[in-house]
Amino acid sequence: MSTQYDTIQAPYDEIRKSSNALIERANVQEAVAPFIKNARVLDLACGSGFYSYHFLKWGARKVVGVDISPVMIEEARTASFQIPSNGGTIDFKVADCSKPVPYEGDPFDVVFGAWLLNYAPSGKDMVDMCRNVALNLKDGGHFVAVTVPPTQDPAAFVEAEGKVRPSESGGSGGLFCSVTGVVGDGITIHVHADTRQGDVDFDCYHLRKGVYEASAREGGLRGELAWRVTAVPDEFFKDHKGGASVEELDSYKVTPHFGILVVVK
Repeated sequence: MSTQYDTIQAPYDEIRKSSNALIERANVQEAVAPFIKNARVLDLACGSGFYSYHFLKWGARKVVGVDISPVMIEEARTASFQIPSNGGTIDFKVADCSKPVPYEGDPFDVVFGAWLLNYAPSGKDMVDMCRNVALNLKDGGHFVAVTVPPTQDPAAFVEAEGKVRPSESGGSGGLFCSVTGVVGDGITIHVHADTRQGDVDFDCYHLRKGVYEASAREGGLRGELAWRVTAVPDEFFKDHKGGASVEELDSYKVTPHFGILVVVK
């Protein structure tokens, strides 16, 4: 996996304050709510701890955050957005989340990965990521992943998103995606954002929906599998939370920006 996040830590954390990121967080909270209480959570590709600390706020009793970027992990340990732990514990480690390795504290009740699977260049690589999840997840536990939107035609989807939320209107919460190439199981994409802390630029993959599902099964996650996509809570329309326009918020109903995959081991 890439360490490209070493150079964009500050602007990346800034983009996590955007409307789209706040909507994503609300969607994640709803997805994990049924099983987060007193849970042991492994947060893969945790970055600077954006979700790690929220899991404690939402009721987890232990969180282990893992990321390949030493810069991100250092920021996570001293994060300015730290949230009261409600008595839970938290720890951070530098490691490659794409490699199947047991982490101290396993088996976990929940394994979480926000924007992890989109760094798999192929189904084969995604299988290894899912094996890492299964290795650390208890039987009956839940894997929750924030992903690119599930679709069998990634290129057409990126084109549609660019039309409904073009750069001149602010993109998707300030993020702009463009297709940069083709791989066997999907496409390569470049993501860009302008922030007060500098530019955000990184490259990743948008693989077909079926690849995600097959990789989960081959990787050892064989229980119930369900997808969600961007759902905008009413408060964003009422209070203009995050600063997004009504037009942008309405557009997510037709063309989502992210998916949430929930799989039981």
